[in-house]
Amino acid sequence: MKPTLEEYDELGAELCFLCSRLSRLACLIGQQIGVSKDSYKHAREAARSLDKCKSVTEDLMFYHYPGLPREAITIFYRHPKNPQEQE
Repeated sequence: MKPTLEEYDELGAELCFLCSRLSRLACLIGQQIGVSKDSYKHAREAARSLDKCKSVTEDLMFYHYPGLPREAITIFYRHPKNPQEQE
């Protein structure tokens, strides 16, 4: 299945927002509960995993659309905004 560029844009917006929120949550847990606690370790691992998902999805977009300019990385790496508020 090959998503359209609009669908990739939607995926990018969601992933940017979620990665940002999850990283922030991991930081808060680390600050308020402690970085040696399991809850921090799980939150940090979840943030890393979602970052990896974003990177792999970006790679797939460039595979599906090889003619895209390099600036298209802004689809997945942009200022995170809540996608629900953009509608």
